[in-house]
Amino acid sequence: MSPEMLDAEGFLIVRSDLPSSEMARIRVSADSLDVYGAGTRNLLLLEWCRDIVHALRDNLSRSGFIAPDAMAVQCTLFSKTPSLNWKVALHQDLAVPVAAKVEHPALSGWSEKEGVAFVQPPAASLQGMLAVRLHLDRCMSDDGPLHVVPRSHRHGRLDRAKMRALDRENGRVACVADAGDLLLMRPLLLHASSKAQQPTGSRRVMHFLFGPAEPGFGLQWSIAI
Repeated sequence: MSPEMLDAEGFLIVRSDLPSSEMARIRVSADSLDVYGAGTRNLLLLEWCRDIVHALRDNLSRSGFIAPDAMAVQCTLFSKTPSLNWKVALHQDLAVPVAAKVEHPALSGWSEKEGVAFVQPPAASLQGMLAVRLHLDRCMSDDGPLHVVPRSHRHGRLDRAKMRALDRENGRVACVADAGDLLLMRPLLLHASSKAQQPTGSRRVMHFLFGPAEPGFGLQWSIAI
């Protein structure tokens, strides 16, 4: 498992190296959250989530997956349960959270989510970022895992026709994982979330986004840990 494999395929599954006792504490903390719908985006405001950032950064920087000074700029908890058995269509992650709107011709797609401004930076900026998905629960093929289209991150922003073409040509991979596993993926990688086929438990994932200390274009991150 190497950074070269990540760059070639756009995704990689590795162990988090978080001890089982720490994973148990994280699950308890996640259970204490008031989550409505599919999840919530503002976990970096919580001290226990910040502790996870420090552990992940140490692990991932030692392995060469991120720079030692990379910052976590977002953490979202996705929760899939028998009562909330949702799916998401094939897409790329194009928007990042920032402190305030900045007028710049390279920036587009401004929006607001949970009181935070989001913007779509150029593809080159997104290519330098890394999404890190920490699985709190075991997620097998029947549990509604993420499906990714390998190597689709190499083509920049994609229109619908190109998405469909890459989906046909490259196929999809179901990212099954044990509790404590990390799914590393480039934001431009095409991905979708399926419904659980046997929705009897829970599938909780903490989705971290790591980027450079300075986002460029006169922007500032809404929060950076």
